[in-house]
Amino acid sequence: MRPVVLLLFASTFLVACSAITIDEETVFQPKPSVTPETFDLDGVTLDVQSIPVADSVSVDAWHLTQPSAAATLLFFGGNGFYLVQSRGYLRTLTRPPVNALLWDYRGYGRSEGSPSAETLRHDALAVYDSLIAQPSVTPERVLVWGHSLGSFMATYVASQRSVGGIVLENPATNVEDWTSHLFPWYVRLFLGVDVDPALKEDDNLRRIRQLDVPLLVVGGKDDPVTDPEMARRLHAEAASEQRRLVLVKGGGHNGLYEAPEVQDAYHDLVEHVTTSTPRPASSP
Repeated sequence: MRPVVLLLFASTFLVACSAITIDEETVFQPKPSVTPETFDLDGVTLDVQSIPVADSVSVDAWHLTQPSAAATLLFFGGNGFYLVQSRGYLRTLTRPPVNALLWDYRGYGRSEGSPSAETLRHDALAVYDSLIAQPSVTPERVLVWGHSLGSFMATYVASQRSVGGIVLENPATNVEDWTSHLFPWYVRLFLGVDVDPALKEDDNLRRIRQLDVPLLVVGGKDDPVTDPEMARRLHAEAASEQRRLVLVKGGGHNGLYEAPEVQDAYHDLVEHVTTSTPRPASSP
């Protein structure tokens, strides 16, 4: 009886609200941050960079390098990602020896400007181009890793530029599927959900069906934010013949990079990419 009473109460409350609007301000929630003055990963050098992405806007980035690196990873964080909160990622991404570039979106941390779906896509390409401009970096040995919201940026860059591999962590197929998971049918009976058209342009499923580069899809079996079924579907419908799916038992929406099976799969992907492509002549 109690569940029925709660449902009736919730229904009465929801009827009072005609719709939920999901707009860019809802998705992007920037907070101030500070770049640390010290960095303590043995053997890894941290270079703090300011990357111009528009005439009057630059984003804050950390470029991690190490002498034995054979590949470079470009990371796209989720909505709550900040450089100063990325210690776990910094350790995982640089093992095996891989250089990595991580950055704060517009309005996040020390990055300038205000975030939006359009500027995020534009900035993702600008950051990629700045990375590729370095003589020791070749597209065939660049991997893109996107977590949650960042998975859309990873597939977007891979669809517009050359990359050697893709990692999608806690990804969504598209924004409409994502909101359907967050607001199930029995909520939608009483409450409309309006999605900003600017957000609908991002579709991992459509892009992944056209990308044939090596792919690693990672999901948490208990993820309450992005249904692991979306990770399964992306893996199943991907065009890549070199693809792998890792679903972490008990895994939620964050911290999956700490799981041994995820780290092993990442190692395997890096090894595959580096052994199947020529090493840049200018690399150390």
